[in-house]
Amino acid sequence: MTTAFKTEVIDRIFFARYSQPPSKDTTAAVLALVAAAQQRIGQPLIYVGSIDSKSKVPNAEERNNLNTLLADLRPYCEAINLIIEGSELQNSLQRVVISGMIIFTRTYDNFAVHKSIDGVTADLAERLKKDVSPLIKMARDRGLVM
Repeated sequence: MTTAFKTEVIDRIFFARYSQPPSKDTTAAVLALVAAAQQRIGQPLIYVGSIDSKSKVPNAEERNNLNTLLADLRPYCEAINLIIEGSELQNSLQRVVISGMIIFTRTYDNFAVHKSIDGVTADLAERLKKDVSPLIKMARDRGLVM
């Protein structure tokens, strides 16, 4: 585990927390962890990736890395959620750019961009068929989501 990202599986949810936009090495490492977790669990995962609100806006290469990762996650995940934290204009623009990128590349089924974990809660509860509050609390306590 590097300082660039932190991951953990809680139930069937694969949490990935990025302190900065992911590099090619980071996305390859995360994909390998997702593949191993999915094989260990034996059913599709639910990916919840979050990018710290203090991180810089991804440049073209970093956006491409993220786009590639999101496409490569599909065989392992039934749903992909990306949380871009923060209320600043920069954070809102990041959400718009990534949402646009997903629509443009036609990869938007079972994919959503959110401002916080609160936007993901209902979908997680529906997919796992249970109250996910304890899982989200655990993820918060471990620094995987804010």
